[in-house]
Amino acid sequence: MFWTNSRPRPWTAVAQLCCLALLACSPSTPTAERASVDASPPPLTSVTAQRTDLLFRYTSGPDGATISATSIAEIPAEARASVQVVDLSAPPDARGSSAYVQIFDLRTPAVDGTFSGRVVPRAQLEKALRAAAALPAQAGITMYSASWCGVCKKAREFLRTENLAFIEKDIEKDPAAASELARKAQAAGVSANGVPVFDVGGRILGGFDPQALLASARPNPAP
Repeated sequence: MFWTNSRPRPWTAVAQLCCLALLACSPSTPTAERASVDASPPPLTSVTAQRTDLLFRYTSGPDGATISATSIAEIPAEARASVQVVDLSAPPDARGSSAYVQIFDLRTPAVDGTFSGRVVPRAQLEKALRAAAALPAQAGITMYSASWCGVCKKAREFLRTENLAFIEKDIEKDPAAASELARKAQAAGVSANGVPVFDVGGRILGGFDPQALLASARPNPAP
């Protein structure tokens, strides 16, 4: 309704309300579809292994059955790449449950203990949960990093975007990780003067080279 300095006439107000009612109840736009279009995405939940107020849903087995769990430890390692997480501490309206779901990669936490995730329309839930099953097997990845390293941040985001599980070790905060890296780099004849450095299935890669990482992590891509 547009407001003016003059008082609206009763018949005008009624006509406007009728128009709004027609728009809101149009049979060509189902209620669920309108909700998914109109509702704003909720903020991403902070997921850690320590939280006890989260519900996890994942697919498992040849029939793709959906299974619920109340802790990350209950979820098989091979099913953690794509898991729906429900924050039970928030009411359904606050988490936008009628239109959106939150999908997380629960394989490797970030340095602060949180897991990466994304908010997706509910209509895409099944597709998101099946996405990990289509990925080829990967080699184990350890990323040696430092908190101040901007390139390490880019590499971390790349690994998560590619759904590659990895372990991150900060060589400045963890002396054992620094010694481990020095030993591996010397054996491989690779310089470890800077970070990031990657151990991908026993192959040491100095610096962030996305294509080299993918080629080493997934040497036999799925057809």
